[in-house]
Amino acid sequence: MSLDIVLLTPRRRFIANQFGLGYQIPLGLVFLGGPLVDAGHRVRLIDNDVLGWNDQRLARELSSAPPDCILIGHTGSTAAHPVAMETARVLREHLPSTKIIYGGVYPSYASCSVLRANPAIDVIVRGEGEATMVELAQVLSKSQKHPFGRLRAHPERSAAPFDFGFASAQDARRAVEGGDLQTVKGITWRDGATIRVNPARAPIADLDQFRPGWELVDWEGYSLFGFGRAAGMQFSRGCPLTCTYCGQWNFWKRWRHRSPENFARELEVLAKRYGVRIVWLADENFAADREAAREALEKICERDLGLSLNLNMTAADVVRDADLLPLYKRAGVDNIIMGIESLDDATVARVRKNNPLEVSREAVSLLRQQGIASLVNVIYGLETENTATVARTFRGVFDLDPDILNAVYITPHFWTPAGRQVRPDQIIQPNQTLWTYRNQIVHTPHLSPWRLFLTVKLTEALFHLRPRALLRMLLGHDPRFRRILRAYLTVGFRVVLAEMWEFIFHSRFVLPGSLSALPGAEELKELTR
Repeated sequence: MSLDIVLLTPRRRFIANQFGLGYQIPLGLVFLGGPLVDAGHRVRLIDNDVLGWNDQRLARELSSAPPDCILIGHTGSTAAHPVAMETARVLREHLPSTKIIYGGVYPSYASCSVLRANPAIDVIVRGEGEATMVELAQVLSKSQKHPFGRLRAHPERSAAPFDFGFASAQDARRAVEGGDLQTVKGITWRDGATIRVNPARAPIADLDQFRPGWELVDWEGYSLFGFGRAAGMQFSRGCPLTCTYCGQWNFWKRWRHRSPENFARELEVLAKRYGVRIVWLADENFAADREAAREALEKICERDLGLSLNLNMTAADVVRDADLLPLYKRAGVDNIIMGIESLDDATVARVRKNNPLEVSREAVSLLRQQGIASLVNVIYGLETENTATVARTFRGVFDLDPDILNAVYITPHFWTPAGRQVRPDQIIQPNQTLWTYRNQIVHTPHLSPWRLFLTVKLTEALFHLRPRALLRMLLGHDPRFRRILRAYLTVGFRVVLAEMWEFIFHSRFVLPGSLSALPGAEELKELTR
């Protein structure tokens, strides 16, 4: 029996999306949608981040045709988690018989804590979800055949006795689901008052077996940088590096990739069937395997898709692939994002990154020779910031001379090695919805939040308005390259203005030492148990 399933992105509305970048498709849910459709279920994708409905309206819209399951997923990690939790509570009030499932990075690391904190949620899907959701949906669809399959027990609601030998709806649900749910690997679920943690599911070995559900996307909501319709895609999952501030390498467990042929074919579908013009690749490390990357790029070139591709690589891999960079350019790679993180080699080594400054400098130079824009991420807070460190970073980014600078702050996610080292008395931003990388979270003893914020914004502004950057934008030899730089400058200007508004009117810091426990402290206990 098939299910009615809603894949839901809650309304988060990050400032950078609203006022600059535009919205990106909820790629994780799209990857789940294809396998669920192929398994025979009726699937809808609702991206409420784009629609912007408040939770009450969302619940009313769904109540007109109540689904059997709602799977809540988001890409905002810690910052989006409080919104997802509140959305689940409102949906439960309006849809008492609907199974509410929650997946993503945050709930994967904190499944028991999330279920304890929010009785509205029935099941947590841990880790990558394609195989898990197909199996879970199969189990839930079987329960629909039982006369009690649609009954829902809720800890805050009582149910009248029934005539079929069950004292309550809760007992009926356990009889229908209990044995089967215990067999689904990769979930944590509510069994009456007990929270059950099933064994983990092994990483998917063959990513080709699950297709993205592109047909579920309302494409009109997605464009980036004025290049036209935008989509995300993923060639690989995982990362061979183990950077201390990042948890993606542990979430995906190991680096794997689609076959180059499958990857290129999906890009062809996006370009020719759906009119996509720009694709951002959600890989943590696109070219971890040089030969696999080379073959994928060659397959793309063969199809002559005319796509603008944006991908993530390490500076070390850019240097390694110096002889392949003309191939990257022919395949449509317009922009490569590199996590430089710090311009201090000792700091780079401490966070377990593989790009000392000279390697980063060479990578930027190589990309410029090919007309590929280099965007570098620099993280403030990897070391104790003071006037000297921010001045060194200011001089260093000018010397490094990338095309785009993305200045971010260390964000102590509880599941990362760096996050576990942060103490409660160091946190000055307790509002988790502002843990977006673009807001300061950790106290800097030698710089007030105002001073650090103004320093970071001034660095970004002066960097992007420096004379050599403006000359490249106007006189660069590659017209496409010039267009990309102009687009980034326009978007960056709007984002900075929005962030200044947010900082002045919405950011509220607490004094260091005000918090007795870290946001996510309960989740951290679960992780280290």
